[in-house]
Amino acid sequence: MPHAPSHVVTVILRRMRQEARPEVIAAHARLRAAAAQAEGFLGAQDSWLPPHGDEIDLVTVFSFRSRRDLEAWDRAPERQRLIADLDRHCLDISERAAFDGLALLQPDRVRVSKPETVAILIGLILTLGWLADLLLPPFPEPGRTVLAVSVNVCLISYGFLPWSIRLLDALKRKAR
Repeated sequence: MPHAPSHVVTVILRRMRQEARPEVIAAHARLRAAAAQAEGFLGAQDSWLPPHGDEIDLVTVFSFRSRRDLEAWDRAPERQRLIADLDRHCLDISERAAFDGLALLQPDRVRVSKPETVAILIGLILTLGWLADLLLPPFPEPGRTVLAVSVNVCLISYGFLPWSIRLLDALKRKAR
């Protein structure tokens, strides 16, 4: 069954002088009113962070039904005009972050228990240790041990463990 398109949330942070706040509020209200007319617009929320010195930050979150709706809004000439008006009052503007279905904010979806992870680690350590003994006999001690442990740690940490956990997770999902 195909998945429905996920909602998209965009977040942007604008910094301005406190005296620019009334103009920013007015410009942002015009932007929100225009966005409310856009296809797929779900809502917006603003949060003013506590002032620091004579500057203040505005965090804005816009929600759209899909990435396609957000991209159409991004291309709208009215939006471009309103954003330019809003941004001229700002000292600094963050890059906008867009999250589809909040995927980047959710915890990792891999569901492998600690005992399974430990079993994978033990298996990898024994296997790679055995291979190191086969491949490194001419190396003198303690260099051989240091090299074998270093290779084990690197291979397990950056290669075999992430790969084997994803594989185990995929096998577990398939078995359900």
